[in-house]
Amino acid sequence: MKFLLLLPSLAFFILFTLWPIVEVFRLSLFNTNFITSRFVGIQNYIDTFQNELFQQSLLNGIFYILLMVIGTTTISLLISLLVANLNKRWQNSTRILLYIPVLAGGVIIAQVWRWIFSSDGVVNWLLSLFGLGPIFWFSQGATAIPVVVFIVVLSSFGSYVIIFLASILSIDKSIFEAARIDGASDGQIRRLITIPILTPTIILVSLLAMIGALQIVETIMTLAPQSFAATPTYAIYMNGFKNSKWGMASAQSVILLLITVGLSILKRKVEKQQ
Repeated sequence: MKFLLLLPSLAFFILFTLWPIVEVFRLSLFNTNFITSRFVGIQNYIDTFQNELFQQSLLNGIFYILLMVIGTTTISLLISLLVANLNKRWQNSTRILLYIPVLAGGVIIAQVWRWIFSSDGVVNWLLSLFGLGPIFWFSQGATAIPVVVFIVVLSSFGSYVIIFLASILSIDKSIFEAARIDGASDGQIRRLITIPILTPTIILVSLLAMIGALQIVETIMTLAPQSFAATPTYAIYMNGFKNSKWGMASAQSVILLLITVGLSILKRKVEKQQ
């Protein structure tokens, strides 16, 4: 009887997780347009590393990861430390307010920021007050990538605040009370007690930010649909849906999957050393 209760979840997992992964692996070995298919073995993987768009996306991915990890962990941790000092009612209200942007569609948010960062938008107007600009933010990777990361961080950090806040509130309050009795200030308590205890959570959030950085796609499609701002996910979309290179796109998906698994394994090893 207990196995029957597992069948719906198992069927869902097989249909929407396991089967797509197996199918991607299979397609990565074929040159196909879904009408005719030809087995090519690992040729798609060889072509992938000769594909300029994917090469550029991997290079961009390094910058996306660095900026996303720094921005996400810093902003969400600082806000979490501030919110933790509020009473229960205000904590709950803040959680809801910060999580609302996470629920909004990425394309909708990107359209708002497109106006803000346009050549005659708010940002360039502010720069003009100091005799600067206008800057065409989405015309080159040096400005497009930081702006895309800035937008994604502001629209997603609410979920990480919830994670940090849950970890902070789970810390035994007697530790803080003992530190205050010994004369520690609030700043010292945060720096020397709270943050070290939160190290596993910081690693978790950093990993999630890394994975999220490689999967940014709708913001790029809306604001800077060019190779200089591409992520691996955007490159997969372009090669598959735009260029109809389904085999190559599948091979790139497998590579991205392996990178994601590698980051997960790295996280677990780091956690064990804590």
